Amino acid sequence: MVAALVVALAGTWGITEVLGWKHSLNERLDRSNAGFYTIYALAHIVGAFLVLINFDLASLAVTVEVINALLLPIVLGFLILLESKALPKEYRSKGLYKIISNTLCLIVIIFGLYMIGPVIHLW
Repeated sequence: MVAALVVALAGTWGITEVLGWKHSLNERLDRSNAGFYTIYALAHIVGAFLVLINFDLASLAVTVEVINALLLPIVLGFLILLESKALPKEYRSKGLYKIISNTLCLIVIIFGLYMIGPVIHLW
């Protein structure tokens, strides 16, 4: 139950942040934050609807995790590029730490790319 609340809140916060809307649970509902509360309520309503119509939630969870694994190489690649280009020089990773973290990220990226084939039944 707690995870459902956190996921709905995190998703709502992210959407309203991108849209530039006011987003906070610390304020009473008014015109300035009505979009935030509306999206948050809709997230719970859609989740409750999926549970009530007896949708195969295990299959949905597995599908979401497969999509997550397939998108992970893209995300890690962008994070490596972002770290090396966008951060100020004093905050960029250096030395052995950078070598180890980039190597581990590349291994995960390679495994993620390799797994695309079995998932879409290429091999």
